[in-house]
Amino acid sequence: MRTKFKWIFTLLLAFSMQFSFAQEKTVTGVVSDKTGPLPGANIVVKGTTRSAQADFDGKFSIKAKAGEVLEVSFTGYNISTVTVGASNNYNVTLKEGVALEEVIIDGYRSTTKGQAVVAQQTVTAKTIENRPNASFVQTLQGQVSGLNIASGTGQPGGKPTVIIRGSGTINASTDPLYVIDGIPTNGDNFRSINPSDIESATVLKDAAATAIYGNRGSNGVIVIRTKRGGTGEGKTKFRYSSTSGYTQLQKANYSFANSKQLLTLERTYGVGRGNLNPATGLAFTDAEIAAYSIDTDWVDYFFRTAKTSEHQFSIETSGKKLNSYTSVSYTDQEGILLTTGLKRFTLRNNLSGKSDNDKFSYATSLSLGFTKNNEATSLGTGGINRNYVLGATLSAPYISPSEYTGSQDVFDLYNTDGTLLYTPLFLMDKLATYENNTDEMRIMGSADLSYEIFKNVTAKSRTSFETIETRFTQSEHPNSFNAYLFLNPGQDFAGFEDVNNRREFRFNQLWQLGYNKIFAEKHTVSILGNAEYYSSQVNSNNVRQNGLDPLTFVPGTGAGYLADIAAHDFYGARGSVSKIKTSLISYFGVLDYDFDNRYGIVGTIRYDGSNRFLKDYAWGTFWSVGARWNINNESFMKNNDLFEVLKLRLSYGETGNQRISSGTEFAGLQPPATRDTYGLAGNLYSGAAGYAINFGANDLQWEVTTQSDIGLDFEIFKHRLRGTFDYYNRVTNDIFYYTPTSPVTGTYGLTKNSNIDVTNRGYELTLAYDVVRNDNLVFTVRGNINQNHNEVGGLSAPEPSGLTITQNGGQTFEYFLIPYAGVNPANGNLLFVAADGSLTETPNPDTDKRATGKSELPEYQGGFGFDFDYKGFFASSNFTFAQKLWRFDYDLQGLYDPTSLGQFVVTDDLLNAWTPTNTNTNVPSLTASNLGSEGDSDRNLKDASYVRLRYLQIGYRVPKKFIEKTFISNLSLYVQGENLYTWTKWQGFDAESNRAADQAQYPTPKIFTFGVDIKF
Repeated sequence: MRTKFKWIFTLLLAFSMQFSFAQEKTVTGVVSDKTGPLPGANIVVKGTTRSAQADFDGKFSIKAKAGEVLEVSFTGYNISTVTVGASNNYNVTLKEGVALEEVIIDGYRSTTKGQAVVAQQTVTAKTIENRPNASFVQTLQGQVSGLNIASGTGQPGGKPTVIIRGSGTINASTDPLYVIDGIPTNGDNFRSINPSDIESATVLKDAAATAIYGNRGSNGVIVIRTKRGGTGEGKTKFRYSSTSGYTQLQKANYSFANSKQLLTLERTYGVGRGNLNPATGLAFTDAEIAAYSIDTDWVDYFFRTAKTSEHQFSIETSGKKLNSYTSVSYTDQEGILLTTGLKRFTLRNNLSGKSDNDKFSYATSLSLGFTKNNEATSLGTGGINRNYVLGATLSAPYISPSEYTGSQDVFDLYNTDGTLLYTPLFLMDKLATYENNTDEMRIMGSADLSYEIFKNVTAKSRTSFETIETRFTQSEHPNSFNAYLFLNPGQDFAGFEDVNNRREFRFNQLWQLGYNKIFAEKHTVSILGNAEYYSSQVNSNNVRQNGLDPLTFVPGTGAGYLADIAAHDFYGARGSVSKIKTSLISYFGVLDYDFDNRYGIVGTIRYDGSNRFLKDYAWGTFWSVGARWNINNESFMKNNDLFEVLKLRLSYGETGNQRISSGTEFAGLQPPATRDTYGLAGNLYSGAAGYAINFGANDLQWEVTTQSDIGLDFEIFKHRLRGTFDYYNRVTNDIFYYTPTSPVTGTYGLTKNSNIDVTNRGYELTLAYDVVRNDNLVFTVRGNINQNHNEVGGLSAPEPSGLTITQNGGQTFEYFLIPYAGVNPANGNLLFVAADGSLTETPNPDTDKRATGKSELPEYQGGFGFDFDYKGFFASSNFTFAQKLWRFDYDLQGLYDPTSLGQFVVTDDLLNAWTPTNTNTNVPSLTASNLGSEGDSDRNLKDASYVRLRYLQIGYRVPKKFIEKTFISNLSLYVQGENLYTWTKWQGFDAESNRAADQAQYPTPKIFTFGVDIKF
């Protein structure tokens, strides 16, 4: 009987254990490294969509069954796995390295780095936060191979130029798509986002990564994920960080003439103050020039050492079923150019939660950003009376600021002199009489809902929106130099005020159904079906009031506006209104198959419809296939002592580009490039008004980019050496291009899809090596390089355009110039190389120009640096470089132009100009008869290759033993600098700039800051 009872008891116990193993339970634990807890570590139940994130103390909580495997990962550490057994608590210690199981999020789905088939690279919060850049995009510079970021402007809040894997188009937009917490947007408004709210930024580069974005993915995608709270035990943590410092101008390396040199040159040339001393009415004598004491540095006058400061406070709460992240920040960044600057306030709240049974989960995100931005206007133009930068760099140093005595006096000086010599006084007057301001309010919100309908089947909905309200005002006082300058005969009151209001609204709705299941332990299948609707609209209204009452005018209030009178219409307000809308509807799916963590294949197909094109051409299909082989998981690699990770990737697919014009996403929509439109025009029929037609290309559709990629991910020497190598070939067809048509059609040409193709092919290499890695010291060096070759094909004939040409077998906008051969010692004229190889003083631009093989697109680019950590002391650096790129130096050309004498400063090299007694020189005669031919030559085509110390940070992390009895849990102090030093042959303000004439643009500054970071 007793024996029978034992058997029954044993059977019941086994049944009970079997039943318990089949049930989900709550598993808890702590994730840490050698120094302590790892907040934000990711915990995933292998083969499922169940996941959690460690809280501030590294604690986590997740539902799992006995026998299931937990994969624990964190950026910069090796993956660790735990098999769930009878215990409900597991502590996990991660070791430093780079895990192929890090979670990758592309905006629609997530996977691990080991299972990914895509070419991508992620930059984490550690690199992004607390950097003194108004736009976080600038922080990515030099961090990602194949990502080219050029500082289009140094103006606070300005937008840099971003190109991924070369320029794949000629006239269309090259901007990548940006996705913030699932919200599609663009890079035009990042000045309203706090960079320290960003958890990670992932750059998606190949077709396998971007095809899921269809006709918006051909230029690459940057996916931004903001911070969220942890999912462990309930706890609240606070963080305060602050940076303050200053910015200063990176000065140009041109050799400007000082006052004495400029007066000497003007006397020689017979113009300007050097030739007509205001005190004597005669040319300056040698003694008078030697005694001349005024030598104004107008660059120092209009530019300043500017202050910058930023304060951020965040609250993170963690909980098993509910967590949140809330932050507030304030930034005040003066511009180095007088009157410019940016002030920004941001507020963000991210909330996440799930039901008790973990079947239902939700996440909301809401952010608000408000900026006040004072911008320098008229930059990039030749408006010497309005462009501060141009005036600062070209103004004659012998003019003194004391010569400015008021608007009317400056206007009288200009009328008397009749030249632009008094340019700095024009601009001093603008400083006193001109105002502008841009207010921008940006609100972004999203709500993600997810429900597990059946086992392995999950439905998801994401609703998101973005609204941007912008108000721009500028005014020119009626009693100002510029107001007097443009005063019409009979007009009593001058001046103007502009008030421009713009509202952008974006809405995105995603429906998603996912299926994930493991078969026979080795086969994992994931299927994702999606439907998405996207709509964006911009409304703008602009009003200009001409004529202001100087006694009552107050900027931005409407006070001082004058009513028009019957005698004339000088004071009539003028307005304009526009409304532009674009929308997309898409259906797409993803099939992901994995066999035993060794082989994987992912297929994506997307069907896009766009209202940008006419009905018959509105829909297109985009697709990709990617595969991987995790070689390190093969049985023949088990005894391998070299490779911890070795993965081969292959991908191929098609993506599209629907943005037919550069600029914002609304560019090219008004008038629509696909439709014939009519507009009212004057003087068409015997002076009467009529309608003018603007022809459209009815069959216009998106450019199509086909891209193949082969990549290799590896980690060797016990994870100390980590790297990724990719080779890609990217071909864009159906290029948007101006195509001539027969005049009988009513137009000479249309912008339409052409037979032209643009190819970008090259390689990317990213490496990191831990030189030293032990309990006290970590020293890591890292670097990346991209080599890209750009080539055009399919042109019916070469297309010259100014100084460049686009032709088959060459690069887009390759420089097209006449070779310069120096100075003729016999007469001081310039010499050039004709097409037949002979020297000539009279080159023919139509026959002697030739392709140089040089372009402003770099052939090699990348970055390198180090990370150092020793007993609380830490340092980090980043160098960026670009090689084999060329720029035409318009600024240097102007400084060598002797016709500038009498109005502007020139280079002191002109003192060495050819004369009958100075024939051994490379500077032409000041009166050379063929100076006009220089503009078509390569004399001023300069090597703009550079290496820049982009970023350096040095700091100290206070040991916990010194703060353990305080409310502070972590305290760090640091100093850092941006754009510290540049090694280059380029003489202008910024070798990194992609602008033609830097003298007319806002320079990029150096930035020095001190920071403190407190957690409690």
